[in-house]
Amino acid sequence: MTELPEHVPTDRLGVLIAAYEYELGPCFRCSRKGVQVTRFGEITSDEGETPLYACRECVQELLTMHERAMERMDTRPRIVQLQRNRAPRGVEAD
Repeated sequence: MTELPEHVPTDRLGVLIAAYEYELGPCFRCSRKGVQVTRFGEITSDEGETPLYACRECVQELLTMHERAMERMDTRPRIVQLQRNRAPRGVEAD
């Protein structure tokens, strides 16, 4: 029996989605369980890091949202790290 060739995406978004490694688990975005998910990001705080896993469909939606946002911007966004040790506004530091 001859196996059918795997579909290989050629569009930019399809190539990005196919590049992720997937495993079975819950999707943080659509809450489905037991689907193919990939680690897509994390929430980081002083207490630690929580990994976020998303299914293929949600990864596609998130990447599409990102692409559209980038198309509307003249320049790429700059991430600024704020200092956490500052006194709140209106309160003078000792």
